[in-house]
Amino acid sequence: MSHLALYRKWRPMVFEDVVEQEHVIKTLTNSVMSERVAHAYLFCGTRGTGKTTTAKIFSRAVNCINPVNGDPCNKCEICIGILSGSILDVIEIDAASNNSVDNVRDLRDEVIYTPSKAKYRVYIIDEVHMLSTGAFNALLKTLEEPPSHVIFILATTEPHKLPATILSRCQRFDFRRIPIESTVKRIEYIAKESGIQIQKEASKLIAKLSDGALRDAISILDQCISTGSKELTFEEVLSVSGIVNDTFVGEMIEAIVSKQTDKILNLIENLVMDGKSIGQFVSDLVHYYRNILICCKMTNPEDIIDASLESIQKMKELSKNIQTFEAISIIKELSSLEASLKWSAQPRIMLETTLIKISESSLNIEDGFVLDRIKVLEKKVNDILSKGISIKTVETVQNITRTENALNNKEDLQPDKKKTAKSVKGLEVWEDVLKELKDNGRMVLYTNLLDTKIIEIDHRFVGVVFGEGNSFGKMYVSKPENLEAVETCLCKCIGKEIKIKCIDETDTVGSQKSEPKDQLIEKAKDIAQKLDVELNVIDE
Repeated sequence: MSHLALYRKWRPMVFEDVVEQEHVIKTLTNSVMSERVAHAYLFCGTRGTGKTTTAKIFSRAVNCINPVNGDPCNKCEICIGILSGSILDVIEIDAASNNSVDNVRDLRDEVIYTPSKAKYRVYIIDEVHMLSTGAFNALLKTLEEPPSHVIFILATTEPHKLPATILSRCQRFDFRRIPIESTVKRIEYIAKESGIQIQKEASKLIAKLSDGALRDAISILDQCISTGSKELTFEEVLSVSGIVNDTFVGEMIEAIVSKQTDKILNLIENLVMDGKSIGQFVSDLVHYYRNILICCKMTNPEDIIDASLESIQKMKELSKNIQTFEAISIIKELSSLEASLKWSAQPRIMLETTLIKISESSLNIEDGFVLDRIKVLEKKVNDILSKGISIKTVETVQNITRTENALNNKEDLQPDKKKTAKSVKGLEVWEDVLKELKDNGRMVLYTNLLDTKIIEIDHRFVGVVFGEGNSFGKMYVSKPENLEAVETCLCKCIGKEIKIKCIDETDTVGSQKSEPKDQLIEKAKDIAQKLDVELNVIDE
């Protein structure tokens, strides 16, 4: 005898067995008992929440000879005939493979015939959102004025794809995701009835993996039981499902925070060699960082984090070394990676480069002085804004700019730190840079730089000036890979590290149309005198 999948073996036979859908079940049972049955129903919700199962129970309940409190008896001739498939008055249609106009027209021609044995002909149309526009139009008239002996039950995971004309002709029921607690309870019951012992941590892991879909949870349980073990442990579920535990994820985040690139790469090597899913691991990382973010913002994160107390304690420790803005930024970065992995032929390389990038760009606890400076400057700005803008804003903004530049270039913000960079004034190497780009075969880049010149911005930045009407050239050179090529050549020619900024000719100092410097200073002094504040004139 062939094996019957657990999700089919344990499919509910009466409304009472449907998990966590009481708001739907109550209405349906009352309609059966009061014989107030509608002609069209729409069951919406994510996969594995009981839509098709409920539709099948309801199809038997409305036709049952001896219903019990709105439930089918599953013993009468009609119920047994529907369950065995010998009575053809209940028709289940898969709209994903029968979505054409002709399929719906055939259905429309059939509904005029009365049931062979049952009271109602029930049509269960699964994944109804897959019907074509023409098919929906063909179904519309039948839904509007169906024969009295016909009931339509439409099931879908994407109700927003249904036309409003269809939605308005159905009684709609939204099926909720199954909570973890209810899934755990059902999983443990099925395991016990199957002669299998299952650890609490294992059943909770299965419930979390199912993401609110009870059918998925039962399928994972079935797969775990197939290993032949009579006692399912947490580690066995991890092994079967191909995911990693919280300890491994925590180690990876520790390596990222401490910038241990070698450890990051070794952990990825272990992940791949153990046959774990990279996509699932990235999803686990996102979830773990979300928990760290909650630990950053909540006094009692255990109230909403579903994890062991030991794992939550580890998250709290990590949250001390991760700023809120870092956690949010990393979650966005990893979410983007998770989406792109679906189309990548090299998921491991993408994971490695992304984690190294996150590690290198994040601020760790050693940058405490930098963070303290930022907080002080933020407080100054807030104080100024609360009192009204004054001349001192100039000095504050300049300090903020210096801090921002130092962060971007990983400089030490200590005021007594001596600068060792050489001056870049009087640069006369631009022709050499262009020649090297040409010799290296970067002809497109070379031609877009032919009519440009360079100016010194400060000891760290050089501006490449583009003339009027050369916006395309500026856009092309501004691409990261092109900027990097130009910077490499320039650094080689001048013998020190330098950064390049692409600017328009109208942005240079000589072309700005402003009031004379002396007039600006006089205005500033006048304003300062009226406001009775100290004026700091900073001559750059």
